[in-house]
Amino acid sequence: MKKFVAIVIASCIMFVSGLLAQAQLDNAKELLKQGKAKEAIGLLRQVLEQSSKNVEAWRLLAQAYWKVNNLDSAKIAGQRVISIDEKNVGAYLLVAKIMETQKDIKGAYSTLNAGLVEKKNDAQLLTALGTLLLAADSTDRAVVVLTQAKEADPNSAVIYDGLGDAYNKQGVPAFAITQYEKSVEFDSMNAEVYNKLGKLYYKERRYNDAARAYARVVVLDTTNKPVLLELSRMYMNTRPKQYDNAGRYLKLYVQRFPKSDEAWGMYAEALFYLRQYPDAVDAAQRVLKIDPKSGKAMRYLAVSQYELKKYKESIDAFKKLQMADTMKVDDFVKLADAYKETKQNPLALAAYEDALRLDPNQKQIYNSAAELYMTEKDWARAAAMYQRRFMTDSSSRALSAYINYGNCKMLLKEYDSARIAYRTFISKRPDYPTAWLGLARALMLMTSDSLQAAKKAYGEWLKLIPAADEAKYKKDLAEAHKNIGVAFLVEKQYEKAIAPLKKSLQYNDTDDDTHYRVGLAYALTGEKEEAIKEYQKAMKLNPKNKDAKKGLELLGIPVD
Repeated sequence: MKKFVAIVIASCIMFVSGLLAQAQLDNAKELLKQGKAKEAIGLLRQVLEQSSKNVEAWRLLAQAYWKVNNLDSAKIAGQRVISIDEKNVGAYLLVAKIMETQKDIKGAYSTLNAGLVEKKNDAQLLTALGTLLLAADSTDRAVVVLTQAKEADPNSAVIYDGLGDAYNKQGVPAFAITQYEKSVEFDSMNAEVYNKLGKLYYKERRYNDAARAYARVVVLDTTNKPVLLELSRMYMNTRPKQYDNAGRYLKLYVQRFPKSDEAWGMYAEALFYLRQYPDAVDAAQRVLKIDPKSGKAMRYLAVSQYELKKYKESIDAFKKLQMADTMKVDDFVKLADAYKETKQNPLALAAYEDALRLDPNQKQIYNSAAELYMTEKDWARAAAMYQRRFMTDSSSRALSAYINYGNCKMLLKEYDSARIAYRTFISKRPDYPTAWLGLARALMLMTSDSLQAAKKAYGEWLKLIPAADEAKYKKDLAEAHKNIGVAFLVEKQYEKAIAPLKKSLQYNDTDDDTHYRVGLAYALTGEKEEAIKEYQKAMKLNPKNKDAKKGLELLGIPVD
């Protein structure tokens, strides 16, 4: 009976001790999770004092020593696990890892092989051995061992990752890519494998695949600066550059890592070419704080301000650009336009001239400069600009320059030059009314010998004016008919002069000179009464019309 009681008591003590030890192990695990490895070590030592063969306690102790970087003690604890439980795979893996960290590659190799003796074809041990061989540059052997691991566990992402590394090291990128792709099938959350895939895709010029792989890394690992920058740079290096994609990732980059100089420069460029000018201004200003002499940033800032119609700020930025870098043709053009918008026409003209000195073939600039010279009433320079336009451009787009050149020459009273310009235009576009009207006016102001040609030009112009548009051209119609009549008078075709002169009065009955000329035509054809009426109308409209007064006096009508 006493013996039985002793046994029961011993059993109870062991049961209670076991419960206490388990509670301590649970506490130790919690401490390790909290990063309190030193406290966990003290607790685990207490457990081992009570139970020196507690495998779980030794295993946790090895991990705790590992965490505090006490590798020798960690190795001893791990080896103690193996001595108690020769089939404990985790212990072999831990001891081998510790030995590898201590540069004891042979020891690690022997430990893993020892484990494989006890646990033949264990996938974890084979994977660790393959990885160790790969690190030791035994790449071919690593491929063999990792392939064995894959056969043991065909669903392990880690094994495919290791095989990808091995094939990549052997210089067989196609095989490596296949293994990495298989790895992410089983573990789609491994950013590092996607990173490896991205690099290999890029190397193999599979740029779209590389972009997708890098984009996955960006999602999975928000701290990975190199990949996010590389993805952005990749889009910036395509031909043509993919500013929309680059801008999206660069925005993400500068939000995560705002102190990156290179990223801000690329981001400013992307925003500029995406025409996101308000953001481009901010980015360019950020770049200029980092590098005050950045010509690119100055240009982005100046042009963006211009596009935002902030002309004064744009001018200031262009001035700084002029001092720091070489201005381009388009820079000078926008600077000129900004000056024009701020009513600084002389400075605008100087900028246009600078642009043309850089590239005399910039045809449209001649027009812009010429128009501004006309605003300044500098007809000679305006004419010179229009002439340079049509001299450098034989296309139909330059035809209007002939018209404008002719108009300038008319204002300069260089009528023959105007005539030639209008004639040239008409030879290319005979159906354009404005050219015929300009030609007619030039001819009217030349010698009397050109009146017949002027009459013909007016006639051609009249043919091109639809009846529906007469109200629009009322003043010009009056001029045309009048001058046709004047030409007949000069040619002494008095009867023919009457109809066009009277037609002119239908459009402008208040022109005293036209009434006088109608009266003159009547007088010269012997129609005295009609002549008197027209002379009197002229005098009524303009009592100072000496020609009308003289005409009345010649017809015997005294005028006070």
